[in-house]
Amino acid sequence: MELQNEVAQLRELNSALSRGDGINKESATLPLVSQVWLNQPGCAATISTDGDQDERIDHTPTSLQGCTTYDKSIGDVRLTTTQVNELFRIYFTRCHPHLPFKMHRSPETVYERCPLLFWTICATASAEGPRMKFEEPVRTQIAQILDPCFSSVEVVQALLILCMWPFAFVSQKSDPSFIYGGIATQIALQIGLHRPAMDESLNSDQGSVNQEEEIRATTWIACFIVNQILASRLGVPSATLADHSLLTSLENPAVPTQLSRLCAISHLTVESSQAIGARASNGSGLADPVPRISLINVFARQFDELRIKRLSEPSDIEEIFFLSSMLQLWSFALHDDVPVSSESFNIVQRARADAIRLIQLAREKNLTLVPFYTCRSVCYAALLLYHIKLSPYAVRDELLDDHIMRAQEALRILKSPNMPQFLATVTSPENRQEFIARRDKNSSHRWKMGASLVFDSARAYSNLLRSNVYFCPEFLDLDGFLFDGSTGFAS
Repeated sequence: MELQNEVAQLRELNSALSRGDGINKESATLPLVSQVWLNQPGCAATISTDGDQDERIDHTPTSLQGCTTYDKSIGDVRLTTTQVNELFRIYFTRCHPHLPFKMHRSPETVYERCPLLFWTICATASAEGPRMKFEEPVRTQIAQILDPCFSSVEVVQALLILCMWPFAFVSQKSDPSFIYGGIATQIALQIGLHRPAMDESLNSDQGSVNQEEEIRATTWIACFIVNQILASRLGVPSATLADHSLLTSLENPAVPTQLSRLCAISHLTVESSQAIGARASNGSGLADPVPRISLINVFARQFDELRIKRLSEPSDIEEIFFLSSMLQLWSFALHDDVPVSSESFNIVQRARADAIRLIQLAREKNLTLVPFYTCRSVCYAALLLYHIKLSPYAVRDELLDDHIMRAQEALRILKSPNMPQFLATVTSPENRQEFIARRDKNSSHRWKMGASLVFDSARAYSNLLRSNVYFCPEFLDLDGFLFDGSTGFAS
């Protein structure tokens, strides 16, 4: 009887796919547990066809390149075949465009080649509640990849996805993304992803050889992008630099256009951060004020040229990524040591416009399944606007508070870390004078490159906490902040 029921379900699934109905119609007949899983906020709600055309689900049967026909389980998590196929569909429609390296899309193929990648995809596409159940079994599997026998391109892809969509965390101390990114890069180098064309395959099928080469090449591009994102978040030098092989691969027609554009932005972001924030002849590596402004203008022109050459009609993903890099560049002019001048004024005005534009774009999107860096970029934009508000450049700018409030509204979907509450605390009018008085004008965080603005804010509010001004400690440890419980300061 059970076999007959399973055969009937498979026939119904195959019939739905052949009609092009996708999985959504069948979900109406799922058992209660499946309905609960798929109807969580951030899962079924995020695949609504209302609103932006770009966010609609592709129901064509070829979108997954084959569906699974068996239930899957790990730890206490059990997924039906329908749930697996739906989660893969959600991932490749809503999540994968943010980092579109080439990969196998069939759930069965992914599961056979790398269970870690399979469960990472399912976890990333799941709603917030069910997603928590994946954390322990997925992290248990990650512990095994330190054995070189498990090194593969699929393992690298799984780690990159976990870096972009980390499990919920409260502080940087509990978020392993930076470590995962480093491991992914080391495995990629060990198995030769940085030289994909040099890896001779024994497979006689030329089509398979070409597909594997494209998977390897685009995964290495993704490694570079993720490393830049994580390094920018912490304000440290990127672990990888673009070489001839990487840069020439961006012109390869086999590389997805969006991936190529994101990598070009990352490359210029790494170059500008290194030149302005890491190579000066002093302890911090930060260029002195006058040459710093000149360097900002030089790289601003390069970003403008990049936009004209590659981003004349950017997608929202590309635009947000580009604006995030621009804000990091502009932030170098917001240190207290930079004298007010016409050049610095123009830079701050461009920073203001880019921050507002980024927040506006974010408010138009459903942020449920976006990578964490997108939410962080919105928070960064709001913090940058607040610093502009406190600077001599915004004496009569009455609109900054409105845009900061809009950033908080856009981030309400994020539960951990609680960025909206943090921004509300940071920008509270009651604490403005205390913040200005306690901000460290000779900050030791200038070596943090584009992230120094955020770390300086953490330092100021750490001082406020010690001065008995009321702050809830959990709001102080946001994203890249490392606070020691005894001192209240970054370690």
